[in-house]
Amino acid sequence: MLFVHDISDIKIIIKPIAIQYELKKVFLFGSYAKGNATPNSDIDLLIEKGKPLSLLKLAGLRQTFQDNLNLPVDLITTSGIDQDFLNEIHGTEVLLYEA
Repeated sequence: MLFVHDISDIKIIIKPIAIQYELKKVFLFGSYAKGNATPNSDIDLLIEKGKPLSLLKLAGLRQTFQDNLNLPVDLITTSGIDQDFLNEIHGTEVLLYEA
C-alpha cells in the first residue's frame, strides 16, 4: 500500500532535491494539490529549471523525487508544457520550493 503524504511533508522532502538540481521553483498540482489524493495517487510536479537540464538529468531528477517520496512522480517542466494545460493547472498549484 502506498502512503499519502501531507503537503508540508512533501515540501520538506522536495527542498534538498530542488537545491541539489538548482531548480528555480517546484509546484505541486493534481490530486495532492487539490487535497483529494488517495493511496493510488501519484505526485504531480511542475518544475521551473534554474539551469538547462539534459534528458538524462531530468530522468535522474524524477527518479530522485520518486525514491525520496516513495510514490510515482509525474514531472513536467515549465518550458515543456502546453499553454492550455498550464492554464488548467493555474489556480490549483501549490508552490513547494522557490530559490
